[in-house]
Amino acid sequence: MAAIATLFQAHPELAIFVAIVLGFIVGRLHFKGVGLGTVVGALLAGIAIGILTKPQIPDLLKWAFFDLFLFAIGYGTGPQFFAGLKKEAIPQIYLALLVAGTGLAAALGVAWVFKFDPGIAAGVTSGALTQSAALGTALVTIADLPLPAETKQVLSSHVPIADAVTYVVGDVGIIVFLLVAAPLLLRVSVREEAVKLEDALASETPTSSMRTATQRFGFRSYRVDAPELDGKTIAELEGMLHAENGYVERIRRDSRIIDAIDQATRIKRGDVLAIGARQGAFVGLQSRIGEEVNDTELLAFPLREEAIVITSKNIAGQSIAALSERYGRGLFLARITRGQQDLPLLAGTVAERGDVLHVVGSPANIERAVAHAGFVDADPGRFALPFLAAGIAVGTLLGLLQVHVGTLPIGLGTSCAILIVGLVTGWARSRYPLFGGIPEQATRLLQDVGLTVFIAIVGLSAGPHAVDVLHERGTAFFLTMAGAGTIVTLLPQLLGFWFGRRVLKMPVPILLGALAGAQTATPALNALKEAGGSNVFVLGYAIPYAINNVLLTLWGTVVVMVVHGWGH
Repeated sequence: MAAIATLFQAHPELAIFVAIVLGFIVGRLHFKGVGLGTVVGALLAGIAIGILTKPQIPDLLKWAFFDLFLFAIGYGTGPQFFAGLKKEAIPQIYLALLVAGTGLAAALGVAWVFKFDPGIAAGVTSGALTQSAALGTALVTIADLPLPAETKQVLSSHVPIADAVTYVVGDVGIIVFLLVAAPLLLRVSVREEAVKLEDALASETPTSSMRTATQRFGFRSYRVDAPELDGKTIAELEGMLHAENGYVERIRRDSRIIDAIDQATRIKRGDVLAIGARQGAFVGLQSRIGEEVNDTELLAFPLREEAIVITSKNIAGQSIAALSERYGRGLFLARITRGQQDLPLLAGTVAERGDVLHVVGSPANIERAVAHAGFVDADPGRFALPFLAAGIAVGTLLGLLQVHVGTLPIGLGTSCAILIVGLVTGWARSRYPLFGGIPEQATRLLQDVGLTVFIAIVGLSAGPHAVDVLHERGTAFFLTMAGAGTIVTLLPQLLGFWFGRRVLKMPVPILLGALAGAQTATPALNALKEAGGSNVFVLGYAIPYAINNVLLTLWGTVVVMVVHGWGH
């Protein structure tokens, strides 16, 4: 062990990557579907390695990765954050604010009762509310407190220790509440309620008007033999094929292929039509149109799959079925995503600004859809690094600005400012794509890498102090933290559950998804989707998640400032 400690002390970067690898292994362990995840695993692995080897990690590295994470989380949630601030989303906004406010009040309450110092109080907040980013903002705030360096070091070490103890309680507690306690209180089945909502969404408009890639689409060629089709327009033929979701992609006429067709183009007897439709829809077309022919040249046209970001106010707020009816000719919808979650492909699912439509079609049809809906998401191979760097730089400069009220300096702080700049730029990019952006895959990578590396370094730095805390306060204090975390986790869920059901009258799947989102509990959402066999829970999750991703992150700063002001 001494040799490993010497190696890690000489090469602290090795300790970081080993902590991440071990954290991934720990995070992948599951018990009855419940696991810690890579971030908490990296924190626990970092604490363990820190206890054994005591590597010295420069603070600059830690904060650089945290800044990357903050900007990326703001940029990624910006479109949903601002899209949620509208009349239709008011119930979910109310629920998010209630859960966030109750969580803050509960965290401050247990800190007062148990006489927690600012570090312990902030760690209980970040862990019990399952928002690791709050750990970072708390550490930033502690570093700015007017305290001796040794005191700040001790408080900073308390934050990840309390977070590690209470995160497990928070993660498991939310899952148990949403999957067991809440359905028992309502006397319902999660799966049955999900099916009911799916049926309601599917029946809002005829599902035959939807053309989705999940139905397995294809293209075949038919010669027009039916006399009644001679002289008909493309629009008239496609009206006949409406139930089959069929459309005409192009025509061969007298050995010449016609690509430039529109709804007014007239069909002639003897034309060969390239028809796209659901696979099962081709049964019976031969008797209605004419002989199916093997025209490989006619069917040899390119197909593209693109991610179209919705920015148009004419598109936002419409159901998938309505979009398919008005703008979906020649397109197949593969997925629709909001943030990092897939929405259910149901007729009544409503698309909002910032949502991403993943569609398949010919280049011409894709371009027509883009002109109506918004813009194509950035090429994953193109990453606007100067844009990312500029956003973090602007946020850092804004965070340095302060206004003095008497002797008290007031300002956003660098962490909050970077997060806000990320929110605004992410929203602006989704509305006005006039400047370089960050592809969705790159945003996710920045979030994962930034937070995981930051948390691993925090664990490595806090490890040596964990033993001191155990010796000074004993195991009973860790049990006290776990009990306090349970209160902070469940009180917002209970109050939010009562408010959402009794006052807001939310459907059960929307309510459960919203409660998971309000405490940014992605594992709980995944557990709901698995238990319910449906993605309908995402409809309630997205907006509370976007709003409280910001608020709960800020609570790290608020808790440190308030508890420090108490003088405990």
